[in-house]
Amino acid sequence: MDFLWSLVGFIIVIGVLVTIHEWGHFQVARSFNVKVLEFSIGFGKPLWQKQKGETLYKICAIPLGGFVRFVDEREGEVATEDLPRAFNRQSVYKRIAIVAAGPLINLLFAWLVFTVIFLLGVSTLKPIIEDVPNNTPLAQVLSTEQLQKNANHDIQQWELVEFDNKPIQAWNEVNQKLMIALVGHQPSASFALKSLSNGETLFIEQLPLTLLDLNKPDENWLTALGFHPAAPKVPAIIGHISIDAPANNSALQIGDQIIEIDGVAIQNWSQLVHTVQDRPNQTVLVKYLRQDIEFSEKITLGSIENGDKTLGRIGLGLLVDQQTMAPFSNTIQYGFVDAISQGWQRMQDLTYLSLQMLKKMLFGEISLQHLSGPITIAQMSGQAVQSGLINFLSLLGLLSLSIGILNLLPIPVLDGGHLLYYLVEIVKGSPVSERIMLYGQSIGLFLIISLTLLAVFNDILRISNG
Repeated sequence: MDFLWSLVGFIIVIGVLVTIHEWGHFQVARSFNVKVLEFSIGFGKPLWQKQKGETLYKICAIPLGGFVRFVDEREGEVATEDLPRAFNRQSVYKRIAIVAAGPLINLLFAWLVFTVIFLLGVSTLKPIIEDVPNNTPLAQVLSTEQLQKNANHDIQQWELVEFDNKPIQAWNEVNQKLMIALVGHQPSASFALKSLSNGETLFIEQLPLTLLDLNKPDENWLTALGFHPAAPKVPAIIGHISIDAPANNSALQIGDQIIEIDGVAIQNWSQLVHTVQDRPNQTVLVKYLRQDIEFSEKITLGSIENGDKTLGRIGLGLLVDQQTMAPFSNTIQYGFVDAISQGWQRMQDLTYLSLQMLKKMLFGEISLQHLSGPITIAQMSGQAVQSGLINFLSLLGLLSLSIGILNLLPIPVLDGGHLLYYLVEIVKGSPVSERIMLYGQSIGLFLIISLTLLAVFNDILRISNG
């Protein structure tokens, strides 16, 4: 079933994004009266096709892209009456507009999607912490007086309300801003914590970020800093099983309640988390209830690096009970104008992150293991389709943004490579020679195939290590 959901999700997500991308090329070309011969979603053998007017519309068997084919003298003979409408006879500025329209419509679509998400409202988890572990940067920044005050007043939970003087409402916002700080080589950050006991606000200036490593994306950076997320005291009932996790290779199912691990009684979710984290890479005996019947199974846990610690990982998510989770939950929703502004800000932040990560990979500052390929996209698509509209839209917006940015890179065979040729044409006053374009296409094709193979290899490695 996971495979089927991944396949269906991948086809839906890629189908939508490719259609939007090619539609951008198609519409601008038609606005300049360029004759469009084919509009294809996918490659290879046509599964469906229909001639409408002068354009043949197709859906093909390999859902890994698409294309729009124009009348062009470089691709064959062109009828005399069609010569004024040939793509190669258009001005360089019109050709730039046609080629740029595909990636730009993907960027605009991402903005639209993020805006819709903020209009509909996003259910998130509040950034609440319940303790400050010793030997963490946060514990070192806090004074002894503050820590004693915390203990004397029995203040066990704080809400993170500001990051670098900007308001915070959810854990995912904290993670995104932390990522932006790391790619920007920011050595420290400031935070504001609000006590849930008495409303007191504690300001933390210049918390060091230097121990965090971009080459360890699986590391829980917030926990490494000392922000230990508060866990609701609810039964350890499974609500989600990660695809790339040890639990996915076991008989555990959604709805099962974990009651014991290695002889340690599990009374709530927080105990489950701590018990698993204390046993990295160990084989443990897990006892669980399913419809009031007790089962047991040995499971070999995985591990994640968290600062200088190695923590155990099983890959389970909590079954969310709305009433129990209410104090920890938050719905972020905006009116129309504010949603547009927030959508634009989200697109700006993710664009900055994407470009910075690409630059760092290009210059060898971070590992190429960050590249993800079609297998990971398929898995994420399958999960998003099953998880609801907001998760689906979030993935759609993120991938649309990625496709737009990727296609604007100055690599031959991509839209950005063609745009580079046209800019050279403007400077030198004549088109780039076909010989140079052929060399460029060969180099570009080699790069794209190499990166795709590397991304697929990374996907397989992630699955095998899961």
